[in-house]
Amino acid sequence: MKRQQQHLLRQQVWKKLQSISLKDIAWIVAGSFILAFGVNYFTVPNDFSEGGLLGVTIILYYMFGWDLGVTSIIGNGILFIVGYKLLDRRTMVYSVVAVIATSFFLSLTHDWGSPAEDKLLAAVYAGIMIGVGIGMVLRVGGTTGGGVIIARLMERYLHMSVAVSMFIIDAIVVGASGFILGEQIVLYTLIAIIIGSWVIDLVAEGLNIRKAVTIISDKQEELAVVLTETLGRSATIIHGHGYYTKQDKNMLYMIVDKRQVGPLKKIVEVTDPRAFVVIHQVKEVIGEGFSYPSR
Repeated sequence: MKRQQQHLLRQQVWKKLQSISLKDIAWIVAGSFILAFGVNYFTVPNDFSEGGLLGVTIILYYMFGWDLGVTSIIGNGILFIVGYKLLDRRTMVYSVVAVIATSFFLSLTHDWGSPAEDKLLAAVYAGIMIGVGIGMVLRVGGTTGGGVIIARLMERYLHMSVAVSMFIIDAIVVGASGFILGEQIVLYTLIAIIIGSWVIDLVAEGLNIRKAVTIISDKQEELAVVLTETLGRSATIIHGHGYYTKQDKNMLYMIVDKRQVGPLKKIVEVTDPRAFVVIHQVKEVIGEGFSYPSR
């Protein structure tokens, strides 16, 4: 009976994970537009390049004048055929939507941009816009095709973050494009890619930075009462055992805002000066008492 319940639970979870949401589709389309706008308004008019398949597409545009949207959808179609069995159904559907939408918007916004007087500022804006667009697509579980598909596979099998994987791929493509575009343009392109990688992480994974605090003390009850009442955060007492002392030791575990770290340390110092405190930086916290990522 228990196994049957576990099996049904796994099926429910898997079904939920694979469900297609119109809200996610709208998010992907919006992200695709921002990505295409960034390329055509900041990247192409200033003769910058990009990384991944998008960078190859832009170079082909510079060399032969091929339409960005058409080249993008053909190149991504080939990569989808290669990576079809390696991506789950939901990711594949979302990725196809992203590629089609991006290709359409690349053609639509083809002549919207103009050369900027300040190339450095244009590179910064290009990185921000492209990073926001890709990050929005990744946030709901899709990809924008090209190098992002490869980055997703690297994340799954090599345990590398999407941003780091994309940076490696992008650096290879941009390095090769240096022979065509010149050293100065490549430098601006790298600036845009570095900024874009950071923005992708920010948008895709959030910036809900908290601090995890572990306190080992003989006065756990007193500390728990004072800290929870003062900071308004819940606490968990974890039972442990000291290796050298061979004595039972309780650990108090809390998640707090960055601004609450100072008051927390003062409270611990006053309550138990002999307490051992470890503070970890946490990138994102979800669950009871904390909000789930909104889309």
